[in-house]
Amino acid sequence: MYRLLIADDELLERQALRFIIEKNCPDIQIVAETGDGKSAVSISAEEKPDIVLMDIRMPELNGLEAARAIRSMLPNTAIVMLTAFDEFSYAKEALSIGAVEYLLKPLRPKDLLQTLQSVAENVGRRKRKEQEEAELRKNIEHAMPFIKNSFIQDLIAGKITDLANFRERAGFFGIKTGAGVILVANIDNFKQITRSVSELERQVVKQRVYQHICEIVGRDTLVVPFGGDEIIILMGYEGAASMEQIEQEVRETAQKIRDGIIQLGISITIGIGRYYDDPLQMHKSYIEASSAQQQKIYIGDNQIIHIDELPHLSAVAFRYPFNYERNLLDKVRCGERQQAKEVLRQLLHEIFTAKASVEMVKACVLELLIVLSRAAVEGGANLEQLTLLNFNCINRLNDCIDREEVRHWIFDALDQFMDNMLENRSSMNVRLINKACAYITENFHKSISLEEVAQTVHLSPYYFSRIFKAEKGFNFVDFLTKVRIDKAKIMLQNPELTVVRVAAEAGYQDASYFCRVFRQEVGVTPNQYRTQSKKKSEQPAAAIQQQPRKK
Repeated sequence: MYRLLIADDELLERQALRFIIEKNCPDIQIVAETGDGKSAVSISAEEKPDIVLMDIRMPELNGLEAARAIRSMLPNTAIVMLTAFDEFSYAKEALSIGAVEYLLKPLRPKDLLQTLQSVAENVGRRKRKEQEEAELRKNIEHAMPFIKNSFIQDLIAGKITDLANFRERAGFFGIKTGAGVILVANIDNFKQITRSVSELERQVVKQRVYQHICEIVGRDTLVVPFGGDEIIILMGYEGAASMEQIEQEVRETAQKIRDGIIQLGISITIGIGRYYDDPLQMHKSYIEASSAQQQKIYIGDNQIIHIDELPHLSAVAFRYPFNYERNLLDKVRCGERQQAKEVLRQLLHEIFTAKASVEMVKACVLELLIVLSRAAVEGGANLEQLTLLNFNCINRLNDCIDREEVRHWIFDALDQFMDNMLENRSSMNVRLINKACAYITENFHKSISLEEVAQTVHLSPYYFSRIFKAEKGFNFVDFLTKVRIDKAKIMLQNPELTVVRVAAEAGYQDASYFCRVFRQEVGVTPNQYRTQSKKKSEQPAAAIQQQPRKK
């Protein structure tokens, strides 16, 4: 329905317009009519019509002045000017100020209806477009946390390697797209202070902290909740600024955040990374800020810690052995305890021989504890139980005073993770393998692969192959072959089915290959098996016929 205002100083004209429109335009509602330009402006402000039929010659305020006022107030309202033939020059002026059309008096109903139909269609298209854009904005607003999270994940992982791509994505959030620095904020003792409350109350606490930080830093700074209790703050810069000015501003911002959060009755520790004038190097700032923030377990809570304030972190050229870590996580996921311990020994050797301080070692093994627990969960461990184990382990780590104690601590944690994983994984593996076997049995006639079946139970092909062999005692191909041959045996008992058709129905496109597999599994060819089955079925019948009749 389109809302229309009629503005004409002649009563008969207005009545005629109303009559024609109401009779022929059911989708147009006349919301008001007036005889002067001043009233047309005030009525438009109140009713907000989609279309205005405006006569040029009117008292108080002429049509051109009224149209100009309405357009400035309601830029999307379509104005159709009504003018006499000798006022044609006014019509041109009306078009120049935003009128969409003009009609010459005396009006012909046909011209009026055609014009209104055209204008209404344009208004309809505009409204639909506005509605689509509003829906799109709404959807984007709902998806914004995920979009921000995706951007931050790619940024801190160093996956953004194109400067234009960075600027486009950063510009989408309205942040400055030049150089920058990352801060990492973490709620102190969050698990302890929220242990006795519900998950909803925990999320409310996190949301309050997040919103408070957003209010403090403003819209030019990107704030993203990220993993656990971590909040990432990206401060971007453009133009010339000295390193001293930037560092001072970053520290002042961190101070405002910490002091503001304290007013909520919560303390946080903020780690600050280094400033990078190349935004593609920003992931380094995150690593530094995260490392700095983690030092709170050694120097206390409610801290602001810059990476350069930790001499042992900046002075020692320490390279973490990620290759050993990846191998270790694979062994843990697969439940290979002894192999995992051997890789862990090699990893610790690399860390201990790097001549880093005990604090550095603790920071590394603390991060290792987290990734180990995640690998154990992926391998089947109970997440809730491991969370408690992690909490207990972290408390014990604080008491370690040398590297040997740290070594015992991380090996003990690994044993606990593996025990929990293996205890919980057995029943899970049985369910997954049973589901996989059911899928194979239902789809044996298709060209299915190990990768396809593994995907149905959400496992990697390598891990699926391992647990399938462990649970069944034979591999995936052997099981698929057995299912197909068993089905083929049943079909071969039907004399109307050819061997070629039986092969195809059993999932073998090559009948010759089917015959070779069948003979290998059964010991005879398909035709020999069919003959033997026929003889067996005939023997009982012949025996019954040879039995003497009872007298």
